[in-house]
Amino acid sequence: MDAKKTDEEVIRDIAKGEKKAFSLLYDNYYTYMNTVALCYVYSKDVANEIVNDVFINIWRKRITLIYPIHSYLVKSVRNGCLNYLRSEKTNDRVINEHKKQLLDFQEEYILSNPTPLQYVESQEIEKQVRNAIAQLPEKSRIIFELYMIKGEKTEDIANELALSESTVRVQLKNAKDKLRVLLNLFITILLIVIY
Repeated sequence: MDAKKTDEEVIRDIAKGEKKAFSLLYDNYYTYMNTVALCYVYSKDVANEIVNDVFINIWRKRITLIYPIHSYLVKSVRNGCLNYLRSEKTNDRVINEHKKQLLDFQEEYILSNPTPLQYVESQEIEKQVRNAIAQLPEKSRIIFELYMIKGEKTEDIANELALSESTVRVQLKNAKDKLRVLLNLFITILLIVIY
């Protein structure tokens, strides 16, 4: 198998049942996924088990895999860690209240904090969104920034820029349509979340 295959090609090959493609995915992501799991469970053996379970599940569901796979892998490992911590809390072996508090803390940490890579990725996405907004025609960009970033109402924007409300709405629609072209739909949804 060509080691230079893109992730998209690898996912397509896995969906066809190609074991070499699955091995390539495993080799490329196993260490990173273990690092993600270790951020949450603090046990190398448990992290290895969770990551292996995720890859076993990927092979079982290979027909339904879609590209990109990275965020799916991270989410699966995160969910595996949550399931492990929740099962440990109800396990009879957990008799120490301090351990239960630590498990509560770990669970809360998983739910509330992004991994370092997710933070970097969100910064990169925000940069891409800002660059795309800067490429809008001036009138659309100004109206879009007033509406989406400053949270002004269309009526207020119309008064401020001496335009009709329908012109403001058309410019907003044009800006959103252009952003969908400049960005993919996924990042357009994130744009709303970021701002």
